[in-house]
Amino acid sequence: MGLRRGTTPTIPLTVDYDLTGFTVYVTVRSGGHEQTFTNERLTIEPGESTSINVSLTQDETLALDVGNAEIQVRAIKDGAAIATDSKSIDVGRILLDGVIDEL
Repeated sequence: MGLRRGTTPTIPLTVDYDLTGFTVYVTVRSGGHEQTFTNERLTIEPGESTSINVSLTQDETLALDVGNAEIQVRAIKDGAAIATDSKSIDVGRILLDGVIDEL
């Protein structure tokens, strides 16, 4: 899995757990910067295996360092909390730094 800084990717995740009714947190960490997204920023399709999509903005990907970032899912329901293993994401560089706009 990989992305480039300054882009607007959607990161697909699969959790081998039914997260129906859970409050879900997806955390992306790169260098000293950490971003956490909750249910309202996620597309969650629960079931025996839950599919989660998190869409990042240009600003959010620009906050990532080139190299590697980590991503992890945590969730809680009725006091029971779960966590996935963290996964590595390759973060590619861009030549034109900063947010770009349409002309």
